[in-house]
Amino acid sequence: MFLARLHAPPRRRCVPGVSLGRARTMSACVALLAATRASAQGAAPAAATTTVEAAAPSAAPSSAATAASLLCERAMDGTRFPDAKARMQAMAADPSSRDAAFARGCLFMGDDEYEKAADAFEHAVASDQTSAAYHFQLGQAYGARAQHVNVFRQAILARRTKAEFDRAVALDPDLIDARVGLLSYYLFAPGILGGSSDKAREQAREIRRRNTYRGGIAFAQIAGHEKDVAGASRELEALTQQFPDSTAPYVALTFGYAERGLWPDAWAVADRLARALPDAPVGRFVVGRLAAESGQQLDRGAAALTQYLQATPRPGDPPLAAAHYRLG
Repeated sequence: MFLARLHAPPRRRCVPGVSLGRARTMSACVALLAATRASAQGAAPAAATTTVEAAAPSAAPSSAATAASLLCERAMDGTRFPDAKARMQAMAADPSSRDAAFARGCLFMGDDEYEKAADAFEHAVASDQTSAAYHFQLGQAYGARAQHVNVFRQAILARRTKAEFDRAVALDPDLIDARVGLLSYYLFAPGILGGSSDKAREQAREIRRRNTYRGGIAFAQIAGHEKDVAGASRELEALTQQFPDSTAPYVALTFGYAERGLWPDAWAVADRLARALPDAPVGRFVVGRLAAESGQQLDRGAAALTQYLQATPRPGDPPLAAAHYRLG
């Protein structure tokens, strides 16, 4: 069902900062790439806190809602972001914290306990109807729950998902995550439930107006969904030129070409990534995975994966287990 595609658990995404292991197509990879954040890679403060705003990463996003959403999703992936998870655990255990219910919801999402997460986020929303982050994460929980219910229940949860995303955007028009949620909803939902390519493009324009990087990702997502591989490639190619320090567009572009069997083009982008960001561990993983999938440059691929295993992956890079898997 469309909500199952829309709400894959955060730990299963396809590009940095995410796992590369699951995405096999341009549309899948670009759709998940839409959730990455170009401007929020800073480390969290060292001091323990019991509020979302205080525990947000030091490279502060543009709003409190954005900070809370980022911290929540990092806490869901506690293996890669243990500090974020520890802070959420502290909030959840602190009865005086105004974010306790929200923190519980984030932790439940990380454990794939979506019904409990939705209940916790409902309590959070009831305590503060003005929090865009609370509404957005409640929508995420409803969407995740929809993967495990019958088709009639899915329709109900679909409407609830969209309603929470709409409310989040109304409360904070600059909460790009919520706009990305709406964009994905409009792409995947059937017309009877409000699906609309035109409305998806409207959200993409609003995203681009606020953030050039994520706007490019949004338009690439739409192109990928519409099987316009050339259009998705153009958007990603432009991002590699505009944001040469970001690995994500290179990765998505590489495997977009690979999915079409355009191995020379895929290798060319992987080589560009290696030259542009030689110290990025994910570049070695890309070479290894590309070798495994293409059957080409196998010795180079094996060496690259071995080097990846000897390095310390950066936050959001593929887990070492994925490299072991590719090595066989």
